[in-house]
Amino acid sequence: PCSVLGVIYHKALREWSGYIGDFENPVTSETTMWSLFTTILGFLVVFRAQLSYARYWEGITLVERACAVWMNGVSNLFAFVSADPKRQEEVTDFQHITARLMSLLVCHSMCEISRRDRSHFPHLDMSGVDPSSLEYLDKTTSKQHVVLQWLQRLVVEKSRSGVIDIAAPILSRVFQEFSIGIVHFVDARKLTAVPFPFQFAEMVVIMLSFFTTVPVPLICAIGIKSVAKASIYTFLISFVFWSVHYIAVEIEHP
Repeated sequence: PCSVLGVIYHKALREWSGYIGDFENPVTSETTMWSLFTTILGFLVVFRAQLSYARYWEGITLVERACAVWMNGVSNLFAFVSADPKRQEEVTDFQHITARLMSLLVCHSMCEISRRDRSHFPHLDMSGVDPSSLEYLDKTTSKQHVVLQWLQRLVVEKSRSGVIDIAAPILSRVFQEFSIGIVHFVDARKLTAVPFPFQFAEMVVIMLSFFTTVPVPLICAIGIKSVAKASIYTFLISFVFWSVHYIAVEIEHP
């Protein structure tokens, strides 16, 4: 559409009104205002892109850190289990249920920060988990906190029963890893709970719409004699600005 406007302006200025020639004196108030407007708009578009990239990178970093510390916590639990051959069946059951609960915890945490349903984030089957507990989980709103509590309670029970054979001060490291992970996910949730400022985004859209429908086609029509070149340059300038804007819109919600 912007390149079409460039053709229309070109025809109107050069053929219908008989205007011929380029700017004779480029240092005018009009060109000064054009330069000022272009500078401000370019700064706003780039600034928004930088903020969107920062939100994107922060979200990815927080999620990866949370998964890493939770993985480390589960790895520690598997290393802390009893080596007694008589307890191997209990140890195996504990490891299976821990892996299932951790998978469920990651699933619900991702659902919480992405605002999508559980079908987008598959997890291990819940065999071995009490069906009534799963029914309660489906009804509650703080699913990730409930699953985290199940995991911590499971660790305490197995520590008391001897399935986890490690000193309490060392075992406390696991609880620290679990708490750090949930804090990272809560920090990541703010990126979806607090969207990019609407007023800022709308101001950029309005300025871009005006910029690519009036000044750009008009300046290209006045300054370029060839209608094809005027159309191409109008398209390229508009394409670059709108591309940066839409990239920012796409990545501001990682």
